[in-house]
Amino acid sequence: MRRPSVSSVKEWEVVYDSGLVRVSVGSAVFEQDYWKVENKHVKKVFYFYGESAWSDARRKASDIDFGAWNF
Repeated sequence: MRRPSVSSVKEWEVVYDSGLVRVSVGSAVFEQDYWKVENKHVKKVFYFYGESAWSDARRKASDIDFGAWNF
């Protein structure tokens, strides 16, 4: 199965938000299969998909804001 387009996620639920980073989760095909990390300082967005998406998003967010390690 090919990876679904990120545009197929209709709704993003914010799970962590600070002055530096926002982490959101969405569902395209499976529940919580897409994770989004927004770096507010440089205005860059990173998308993660699949089995390790949660841990990849957590690692990326905590690189920006250590407090994100707890979401």
